[in-house]
Amino acid sequence: MSATALLEVRDLAVHFPVRGRGWLPVHRTLRAVDEVSFAVRPGEVLGVVGESGCGKSTLLRAILRLIPVTAGSVRLSGVELTTLEKAALRPLRRRMQIVFQDPLASLDPRMTVGEIIAEPLTALLPGLARAERRQRVERALQQVGLLPAQINRYPHEFSGGQAQRIGIARALVVEPQLLICDEPVSALDVSIKSQIINLLLDLRAEQNLTYIFVAHDLATVRHIADRVMVLYLGRVMEITDRDALYAHPLHPYTRLLLAAVPIPDPVRARTHRAPPGRDELPSPLALPSGCVFRTRCPLATARCAAERPALRVIDGRAVACHHADAAAGQP
Repeated sequence: MSATALLEVRDLAVHFPVRGRGWLPVHRTLRAVDEVSFAVRPGEVLGVVGESGCGKSTLLRAILRLIPVTAGSVRLSGVELTTLEKAALRPLRRRMQIVFQDPLASLDPRMTVGEIIAEPLTALLPGLARAERRQRVERALQQVGLLPAQINRYPHEFSGGQAQRIGIARALVVEPQLLICDEPVSALDVSIKSQIINLLLDLRAEQNLTYIFVAHDLATVRHIADRVMVLYLGRVMEITDRDALYAHPLHPYTRLLLAAVPIPDPVRARTHRAPPGRDELPSPLALPSGCVFRTRCPLATARCAAERPALRVIDGRAVACHHADAAAGQP
């Protein structure tokens, strides 16, 4: 365990058995997360990016023990989470909370805003006095830019951006150290996106929060993350400092993701050409041998099909590619 890491994940795997159909069914395994390793330092924002179906949400739920872990280790401040019983895990849930993707779908329409935000307090701090519980709920509302007077309203009375603020308040009310954000701005308008990201940055500075921030595009992550981890079909392709990744990505998949980011300048956009690469995403039930990205990679060789690239450090960044040395300018 790294002495400076708040969260450390080592060789984490989440596999789902898929039962076949017919007279002679073939049972297969869906490898949603496959030997993922990374660490997050206190106060850091780690961005996690990748296309839909690459295992981002599954990874988050495995870290939080919302789904079973097949193999590997998840440590929070040195405490192994994967082997804990429910009773022992409950006190640690105060230290790590989640903000969901769809703000309205994650809020119970039958409950008032006050009841929604107070629910984690009831579950995790059952001995809290009623007056103090209300105080905490009102403080959480103020922290996310809402009014205590709105405490008795229902979710349908709020806009999408306001509903996401309620979701953030619900996560903050138990005073966590780690906030896991599962594409929290993907369902919002562009202007509202920036407001929510700025809110998260302000909260980070005020409360010394640590974030894992998931998004499907690199443009969003660029504004909030300190480091970025790129996932593809359940495996880590690259982990590096945000500025280094945007200036000089080493993995071909990272370059394809960057090429897909919209260019706001119409003149540059007309002359922009994406790097070569095939668009067919392989089935997660039948992953390619060796490097899982090789079927779409313009640099793929026989070695890529025969040998799975290890996640290795090159120029201070971790990358899983047989061609990374050449991309980094090394012999």
